[in-house]
Amino acid sequence: MLRNISVIALVAVFGLSACVAPPPRQRVVYHDSSDQGYSSSDQQYSGRSCHRCGTVRDIDQVEIRQRTSGGGAVLGAIIGGVIGNQFGRGGGRAAATAIGAVGGAAIGDSVEENDARARSGYAWRFRVELDDGRWATVTQYDNPGFRPGARVYVSGDHLQALRNRSERN
Repeated sequence: MLRNISVIALVAVFGLSACVAPPPRQRVVYHDSSDQGYSSSDQQYSGRSCHRCGTVRDIDQVEIRQRTSGGGAVLGAIIGGVIGNQFGRGGGRAAATAIGAVGGAAIGDSVEENDARARSGYAWRFRVELDDGRWATVTQYDNPGFRPGARVYVSGDHLQALRNRSERN
């Protein structure tokens, strides 16, 4: 019986860790010069122009709030119910299962909420005028010293300082 409880406890710990929300993604949104949405995969350099090079025009600090999905409460209820079902007989077992489910739901919800609160915070939103006339809005968690007028390169989902062409490859 002790072995069963140990196995269930391990499953509970790993199961609740699956409820942890992934960190918010940094993102890049491209706009054409008329400010309408533009979607593009990574563009390659064509000739001498760099389609992902540009100048920072505006910088804002924005708040990122993570929300809970309810998955922690659901998974906690399932795990708590399974653990509670290990105790008692007949009506006592049913009561232990119900108590375990309610307690597990409360614990699971609390774990998920604490994780969401820890992953919330502030990020930087950069509006970049690209050399080809489009605009890119880049949201990332750090600002390595960029100011309006800085020359940058949109690399994946973040900005890098633009130096010479050999560093952009």
